[in-house]
Amino acid sequence: MYERLIFAMGMPRSGTSWLSQIIDSSPDVRFRLSPLFSYAFKGQLGETSPREEYDRVFRGAYQLDDEFMTQRRHRQAENYPTFAVKSPAPRYLFIKDTRYHNLIETLLRYYDDMKMVCIVRHPCGTISSWLNTPKEFPRTADPAQEWRHARCRKTAPEEFWGFEDWKTVTRLHMRMAQEYPERVRLLRYESLVVNAVEETRALFSFLGLTYTAQTEAFVVESQGKHVDDTHAVYKHPRVKDRWRDQLPRPIQEEILAEVRGTNLERFIE
Repeated sequence: MYERLIFAMGMPRSGTSWLSQIIDSSPDVRFRLSPLFSYAFKGQLGETSPREEYDRVFRGAYQLDDEFMTQRRHRQAENYPTFAVKSPAPRYLFIKDTRYHNLIETLLRYYDDMKMVCIVRHPCGTISSWLNTPKEFPRTADPAQEWRHARCRKTAPEEFWGFEDWKTVTRLHMRMAQEYPERVRLLRYESLVVNAVEETRALFSFLGLTYTAQTEAFVVESQGKHVDDTHAVYKHPRVKDRWRDQLPRPIQEEILAEVRGTNLERFIE
C-alpha cells in the first residue's frame, strides 16, 4: 500500500496532462486520473465526507487497474508514454485532477503529509486551448457567449471551466500555497515550458521524489516532438503562445484588462 499522497491540480487545458506524466515518470509513484470521475468511484466523496471514506477510495484507486484512471487508451495510442522502470509497489499514490477543486481544503486538512502541485497557465492560454479543443468545447456552443461563464460545461459542482472559474481556482491555489507552503507548490505552466528540466528537478525535490534518467529522458522527448492530438503530452514549446493568434482579440483584451492590477497579474507577465 502507498505511504503518501501526491496531487496535481489545475484548470482544464492548463498543462495538467503533461505535468502528470512528468511526475508519473518517477519509478516510485502510481498514477491515477481523477478517481472520483471514474466509474469505480464516481461521486463517492464530498466536502463533508469523513476521513475514512477518503481512505477507502484512495486505497481502492491504488489497487484497481482501471482503464480510465491509468489512461491506458492514451498510452496505447502513444499520446502518453509507458514507463519501463516502475516499482512493483510504489510508495506514492499520485492523483491528477482538473475537477474537484472544491475538495482541496478538505484534502489538506485530512492529510497533513500529502504534497500538492497546482499548475497555473496564462488565462488567455487556458481559455484559448479550451475553446479550440473539440473534445472539450461543445461543437454547438458559441465561444463568444461561453468563454467567461462556461455554462455549456457547468453541469456539476465539481466542474470548473471558463474565465470566472480560472480566477476562482487560481486564487484558491494561491491561498493554499500561502497557508501550506511546505505542502502546496504553485507552478506556472509557462515556466515549466521554458525551463522544463530545471523546473522538474525543483518540483521533484519538493515532492520528495528522486530525479532519474527516466524522468529527464521523458522531459526532453516531450518537447522534442509534436503529436497533433489535443490530449497528447508531446508538444513543441511554441504551443504556449498559440493563444495570441487563436483567441479573438476582444476576449484577450477583456481578460488582460481584468487581471491587470490584481493579485492574479503575475500569471500574465
